[in-house]
Amino acid sequence: MNYTDLDWRWAILLGSALRDGLLEAVADRPRPSGEVARELGLDGRAVHIVLSALAELGVLDEGAGGFGLLEEHRGPLLRADHPEYVGQSVVHRFGLIGGWTRLPDILRTGEPAEDRTAPDFGGTATFIAAMRRGAAPGAEAVASSVLARLPDRARILDVGGGPGANAEAFALGGAGVTVFDLPGVIDLMQETLHTAGVETIAGDMNETLPDGPFDAVYFGNTSHMYGPRENRDLFARMRDLLAPGGLLVIREFVRGLGEEAALFAVNMLVTTARGNTYTAGEYRDWLAQAGYGDVEFEPVPGRSSYLIFARNPATGPARA
Repeated sequence: MNYTDLDWRWAILLGSALRDGLLEAVADRPRPSGEVARELGLDGRAVHIVLSALAELGVLDEGAGGFGLLEEHRGPLLRADHPEYVGQSVVHRFGLIGGWTRLPDILRTGEPAEDRTAPDFGGTATFIAAMRRGAAPGAEAVASSVLARLPDRARILDVGGGPGANAEAFALGGAGVTVFDLPGVIDLMQETLHTAGVETIAGDMNETLPDGPFDAVYFGNTSHMYGPRENRDLFARMRDLLAPGGLLVIREFVRGLGEEAALFAVNMLVTTARGNTYTAGEYRDWLAQAGYGDVEFEPVPGRSSYLIFARNPATGPARA
């Protein structure tokens, strides 16, 4: 079963069951729906209908003892250490669907359903798990393309790379990798990253960045969370971290290069205060203003995003 490509109704059903503990309640043994409802403080009729629907979907089994989670779904849906775990990704998608239903209000107010860039954002664990799973299919291809443009044992700073999939791929390719992300993200992922040989530094990229020099700065699927001013400033400050001839790599949806970028811009409207997706021309202008050269765009194989490469000139001042 492809849990993250379900009909929106099944996605809401499964996401709600995960978030509200229904699957956990029937994971170890079959239980009647009324017993589950009483334990969780939920409505008995509602719980019975939802569990019955999940049985029809093939996630649960319904027998004489009640409803039980089928064994093949236990790891992917409930065990974070399972190699095919998607539970948090399903909950993440469920939350996105709820946010998109508020689009009529957002059109009137301009305020997002939730702001994932806010310091008090409470969905970090779910968000990071979903981003890690989403990045994994393209991580090897991204690392191969990036490392081919760098010297052996290159030093790479992965800004906003807390989910870790790309950092791990860079490290596996022989690079020395440092992930820079918010303290809450680093706390969540530090053990996983250190096990992979990846160093970590905690901080806010909009306030400060680690000291360089690095052979490359990787900025993956993050510039869409911010407005033009923040991105121009970030690109300029990232150039200060690069060695002469060093490489800035931005992975992004690019407007005009596939319809997904336009839809993702709406996602940013729903989930951020200033985010958007941007055209190739906008990225070229921002990078030129920051003093980069040799800008090129390369599609990520099998994905709808692009790698944007820009070089720090081998000579000259750090800023334009």
